[in-house]
Amino acid sequence: MKNVNENKKHKRLTIDELRKCKGFENYSDQEAEETIITLEKLSILFYELHMKQRQCKQKLTLIKGGENNENQERIAA
Repeated sequence: MKNVNENKKHKRLTIDELRKCKGFENYSDQEAEETIITLEKLSILFYELHMKQRQCKQKLTLIKGGENNENQERIAA
């Protein structure tokens, strides 16, 4: 079975696609390329922050779940 991430293909934003966005219509090729690079870096940063937050939530859930089990065991005893 393939990992979900293996099925996703990441496509780089093209200069023409960027120019279709409001405010970027008149960017030179160089300005557009620099903007695309900056957007890529920003998206990677946001993704890493999202994954880190997700991992923290999972750890908290496991910890809280473990506390509930300990409390139930104490009550049963």
